[in-house]
Amino acid sequence: MNSDIFIIHAGTALHSWLNYISSVQREYILAENSIKYPVSEYLGTQVDLGKIYLDREHPDLNDRYLDLRFCKNFENIEFECAIEFKFSRIDYTEQTKEKRRIFHDIMRLKMFVENKANRKGYFLICGSQLNFIKSFQSIGWNDSDKINNNGLPSEKPSTTFDYSKIEPKGTYTNWFKFNKDEKLEIDISSTDSALEPIYSNFFDEYDKNFKSGTTKSTIKQRNPISRLVYISESSNLVDIPTPMKVGIWEITAKS
Repeated sequence: MNSDIFIIHAGTALHSWLNYISSVQREYILAENSIKYPVSEYLGTQVDLGKIYLDREHPDLNDRYLDLRFCKNFENIEFECAIEFKFSRIDYTEQTKEKRRIFHDIMRLKMFVENKANRKGYFLICGSQLNFIKSFQSIGWNDSDKINNNGLPSEKPSTTFDYSKIEPKGTYTNWFKFNKDEKLEIDISSTDSALEPIYSNFFDEYDKNFKSGTTKSTIKQRNPISRLVYISESSNLVDIPTPMKVGIWEITAKS
């Protein structure tokens, strides 16, 4: 099994679990911390349990952590892998504070993979389909579909709208593409008025955590690159209480 297939299986396992939680109306348990556990359970069926680590210190940063790390053999090479998790919510994920946190995830993963051979890093975000679309994939997108009094999306026949054709827009399109295998180099030296403050915040926040030999200058030498590995199919919202959505991107560093 190659690494992409493995990550796709993890993504589909999480997607199924999220839809189950939604179907039994237990969405109150869903948060950034809780979504680590179903992915960890899947890993436990595929990886030596002694090689799965939750919330361990980043090997290349002092007093900073990675959500999940594990070791797995892909095509006869042992890889150390890391995953960072986020849960999308309207009126939260599109806010500046969360944009900073997501960029921090990208940079922690970039530093993880570039500092040692045979490492892989992944960013995973999930949430209800409408939350994912409106707060992450296409910030500011408006539709005629309203939330009913029970907090569930109103039903909409598939003949009136195809959710898979929503045009991505907003800050996160500077960091992520939404078509399978699409890559995007993230220019962390950008002077764009919306992006530069987010990038500067990372260096301000992390300067004290850099290990010896690591500086702002050395980090900027190689931009991070994201590549979409898995995104769950969008639902037309008919006969499904609150469909969920999952996206996973591999994070690498420019050569």
